[in-house]
Order: sequence, then C-alpha cells, then structure tokens
Amino acid sequence: MFNENFNHDKVKFTVDTENWPWVNLSDIIKENGHRVLPVQKVFVFVPKKGKSKGKEKPAMASEGHLIFLPDHILSDVKKILDNDEFITAINEGKCGFQTSEYEDTKYDNGICYSGSFIDI
Repeated sequence: MFNENFNHDKVKFTVDTENWPWVNLSDIIKENGHRVLPVQKVFVFVPKKGKSKGKEKPAMASEGHLIFLPDHILSDVKKILDNDEFITAINEGKCGFQTSEYEDTKYDNGICYSGSFIDI
C-alpha cells in the first residue's frame, strides 16, 4: 500500500515515520501557533480515493506527524526530492518549515494555512 504512494525507493531519509499519524497543517498551527517546524522528511503521495484521487499531493514529516501540505508547495517538495544536498540537510536537521496563513479572497476560502522551507 505505501510503496505505491511514497517515494521510499528513490530518496533516503533517516527518520522512520512508520505509524506516525496524519494531520492537517491547519491542526498543527491551531494547536501550537505559528512557528518553525523541523522538517524530517518530505514526500509526494497520490491518494487512491477522495476528492484528490489520482493527484500528486505534497507532505512532510515533523515531530511525530505526517503533515498534509498545501498543493502550491508541491513544486518545492519536488525540488527538494531532486537534490541530494537538500536531502542531506534535512537528515542533518538543518531544514525548517515556517508556518503562515493568508486570506484567500480569489476563491473565497477564508483563512488558509501555508508556509515555506527555511534554513535552521
């Protein structure tokens, strides 16, 4: 099940995320406020059901959670996965994800949550 959905064979991260629960980025922010999350792994997965069925989705691992990331972060995650130096930096604890929020007036979605990858 997971081998078809994750990039385990292509990219080697040192963290074992087996049995980590999935959470939304909004839940992490609502619980802890805006802060820098240590990035322990990034990956792309393809859901097999739901409204995102068949579409690539970005995600990351941090502090015992697998976190769904916004779709607009997908290109950043792919760039990280294609760069051995970035992967090494993540494995060495040098990458963070600074959370943020914005109001989506274009599609009237209200407050949305996002972030950006930063050096830590």
